[in-house]
This record gives sequence, structure tokens and C-alpha cells, in this order.
Amino acid sequence: MKMFFLTIIICLTFPAVSFGQTRKLLNLEESITIALNQSFDAARIEQSLINAQMSLQAAQSSLKSNSELFLNSFPNFQDNERRTAQTGGTFSFDRQRFLEFQADWFINQPIRFTDGVFSLIGSFQRFQQFGTFDRVGFDQNGMPLLTTVEDPTDYAPQLRLQFRQPLFTLNRLNTNFTKSELNLERTQYSYTRNQLDLIFNVTTNFYNLFKAQQQLEIDQKQVEQSQEAFRIANLKQQAGLLAEVEVLRLEIDLANARNRASTSEATMKSTEDFFKVLIGLPIEDRIETITQLSYDPIEVTLEKALSEALSRRTELRTDEIDIELSAINVKEVDSAREIKGELNMSYGIFNRDEKFSNAFKNFSQDRSVVLGLIIPLWDWSKNRYEVESAKASLENTRLAQKNRIETIKQEIRKGVRDLKSAQQRVDITERSEKLAEKSYRISLLKFENGDLSSQDLALEQNRLTEARTNSLNAIIDYKNALSDLRRKTLWDFEKKAPIEIQ
Repeated sequence: MKMFFLTIIICLTFPAVSFGQTRKLLNLEESITIALNQSFDAARIEQSLINAQMSLQAAQSSLKSNSELFLNSFPNFQDNERRTAQTGGTFSFDRQRFLEFQADWFINQPIRFTDGVFSLIGSFQRFQQFGTFDRVGFDQNGMPLLTTVEDPTDYAPQLRLQFRQPLFTLNRLNTNFTKSELNLERTQYSYTRNQLDLIFNVTTNFYNLFKAQQQLEIDQKQVEQSQEAFRIANLKQQAGLLAEVEVLRLEIDLANARNRASTSEATMKSTEDFFKVLIGLPIEDRIETITQLSYDPIEVTLEKALSEALSRRTELRTDEIDIELSAINVKEVDSAREIKGELNMSYGIFNRDEKFSNAFKNFSQDRSVVLGLIIPLWDWSKNRYEVESAKASLENTRLAQKNRIETIKQEIRKGVRDLKSAQQRVDITERSEKLAEKSYRISLLKFENGDLSSQDLALEQNRLTEARTNSLNAIIDYKNALSDLRRKTLWDFEKKAPIEIQ
């Protein structure tokens, strides 16, 4: 019966264990593709680009015609007391009771290069008063005629063409459009830079995860070596060829090797979780990185790296855009206290009649021309200080641009040095690893023959593990240095071609 239940438990748990252990193999290119499509950082920079694109679209749309319908009184009913000023400073009080419907329709066409607006305005009003009123009319001969009306109703249509033109001031419509264009261009360059940073970040963490996985394998190999040495030592002790203290030392070395392997496994799992979050994979997935750590020395000259970086780095163009935007800001601040004028001209037709059908006959002209001026007098130098502040900000942006060039030069010089240093370390550590493997094999044979102590064998094991770790670190550092230089120059030294980001 116990065996029956044990068999059921094994059958139920084995598929789950096997499923949970399923790993997804990822190379660097696949990881980058996933990150550019699924990661939080990719989504964030994508939304920043969409934001700038929509802002420009809004600015472009603001230059096109637009229409609005205002239902000002829909309806407006009032039944209250009205106060009317009389000659001599007194007031009369009576009640007013009316019902009003009014709608205004606007068609506007902005003019970018003048900041003016043409508007076609159509209005219609229906105004009804409640009560009995005396109204002056006209008879057939055109003579005034006083009549009494009950609950009079008036209909008043109006149609006019209006032009509004700001004078003597900054063209804000054109300025806002220019700012939107610059902001979009700036965001596009930032988008490219952020994508390159994301690719570099994914590359670095991909190799970090690969290194953690390889380090676990190295430590597990040391565990196997320690187990083999401990097995041989036990056999030799049983044959009376090795002292017990030698076996104890090897047992301690085996325990230490297992401890290091356990630590490496925990580090690898933490690094794996971080990488999954970075590229946008569910944290429950199991992944394993695969790559060929081939080493092909690449000739990189400082002159070539500097030339490509100074001609391609997107930050240099974004600095120029920042200077343009700061210069526009100075103009905007300075215009706050300039003389401003506005010309308003309108021409239309208007009528008011008691009958709806007659309201659209015999229109009267409705014309106006208004010129207004705003002349600043004093503000205790408030605007002057604000202008000086904006100019200081502009100068600070120019200084940042100059400093950027020197910073880029410093980054490229360091990047080239790091790459060459990594290349030298790869050459050295590859040879050291081969020598360490050969030395360990010889030492293990000597230990089996009784010509080497357990302590010396443990030292050889540690040397081999250290050589493997150093070789792994060197090739990973080389790959990261090459990726960093690629990001900072926007030039692919392996393909000898510029980097194109979509």
C-alpha cells in the first residue's frame, strides 16, 4: 500500500518538476529584441516620443481652420427684480421676466506668419418677454406708431466676418509651432540615445547573467575535482598510503567548494530575475543565456573613435536645440513688457424682427474697427530681472554644450583604453587558463602516485578555478568595453559601419 501511494506521488510530481525546470534559451540578439518590444524602459521612451509627436500634430492642427458652436442661452430664463439707474442718481425697481435662446457659430482660420485670425461668425437669438409692453412701430407711411403688444418675441440673426491681428508683439503662433518642431526633434534624438542606452544595458546584464551561469559551472567543476580528490584520498588511506589528516584537509576543501557553488547558484538566480525584469519577461519564466564568447581582436584607433563620436553623438544636436529653445524663451520673456497692439475689424449684416420670416429680410450693416494698445509704464524692473535670468539660463546651456564636447572626448579616450586593456587581459588569461589546466592534470597524477600532498593539490585546484574565473571576466569585460564604445561612438567597429536605430 505504501509503495502504491509512493508511485502515485511520483507520477503527480514528476511532470510538474519537469515543467518547472524548462528553460528558455536566449542569445543576445533575442534578448535585445524582446527588451525593445516588451520592457518598461522601451515603453517609457516610446511614450515620450509619442508625446512629442502628438504635441507637434496639435501645433500643426492649430494652424488649420477650426469651428465652434456656442449655445450661450439654451435657454436663459429669468423672473426677478431689475434695478435701473435714473437721472439724478436714483434707481427704479421693476420686475423682468423673459426667455432667451441664443447660439453663436464660429469658423476660425489662424494665420501663422502674422499671428492673426480670420473668423466667420453666425449668430441667432430668440428673445421673448412676458407681459404687456408699449412698442414703437411704423405705419405704411413711415410714421411712428405706438402699439401695445402681449408677450413680444424678437428674432435676431447676424452674420459677420471678423479679423483680429496682434500688433508690435511676438508672433506667438509661429513661435509655439517652432518650439513644437524643436521639441520633437530633440525627443527623436533622445529616443535614439535612450534606445542605445537600453541596448547597452541589456548587453551588459546579458553578459553578467552569462558570467553568473558560467561561474556556477566553474564552481561546480571545482566541486567535482574536490570530490575526485577526496575519493582518491579515501582509497589511499584505506590502503595505508595516506595520513588521515590529509583526507580531512581534502574533505574541508570539498565543503568549501560546495559552499562556493551554493553561493554562485543564489547569485545566478538573482541575476536571472533582474535580467527578466529588465527585458520584460515574466519573472516566473526560466531562462538561460547562450552565446559564443569568441575573441577576434579589433583594431580601434583613438582618432577614428573621436571622429565618429563628435560627428554622430545625438547629445551634441540636442544641446544645439536646447540653445535654440533657450533663445526663444529669452524673446518670450522680453516680450512680456513690450508695447502690444491689437487690430479688430469686422463687417457683417444684422436684423431684428418680431416675425421669424421677416428676420431674414432687409438686413442692416454691422461694421466695426477697433485699435487697442497696451503700453507698459513701470514694474519696478521685474521684467528686466526676468530677462536677465533667461539670458543666464541661455548662457548656462551654451556652457553645457562646450563641456559636453570635452566630456565626450574624455569618455572616448577612456573607452579606447578600456578596450585595449581588456584585449591584453584576454590574451593573458587565456594562456593562463591553459597552463593551469595542464598543471592541475600533472598535479592530480602526482597526488595519485603519492608525490604531492593534499594541500598542494588544493592549491592547484584553486589556481585552476581562479584562472578560469579570470579568463571569463576578461572576455566579458572585453565584450562590455566593445559594446560601450559602440554606444558612445555610434559606430560598429566589428562591422565597420554606422549604427542605425529605427
